[in-house]
Amino acid sequence: MVQLIDILVIALLVAVILQFWLLRKQSEAALAYAQDYCERNGLQFVSASRKRTRIKLFQRNLIEWHSQFAFEFSGNGEDLCQGQLSLVDQRLIDVKAEAYRIN
Repeated sequence: MVQLIDILVIALLVAVILQFWLLRKQSEAALAYAQDYCERNGLQFVSASRKRTRIKLFQRNLIEWHSQFAFEFSGNGEDLCQGQLSLVDQRLIDVKAEAYRIN
């Protein structure tokens, strides 16, 4: 017979797996956005990483993941510059990049 604690443990496990899957999907979207930004601007993409994630409730949807990602790029192949992507779920909200030198 299934007890309430079993149902709660299964629900918690499903919630953790769902959050991991959604955050992984968001990371893949951020990587694609950063690579596309570098390609459109003639830059060399180096790396991308998650800076922070916050969960907001009852904004546009019931649950939203607001994340910021840092990405590194080079304008001339020698210098390393940084930029920042802001995403809500999988939508790109803002891209900020520091000034870079082009040769």
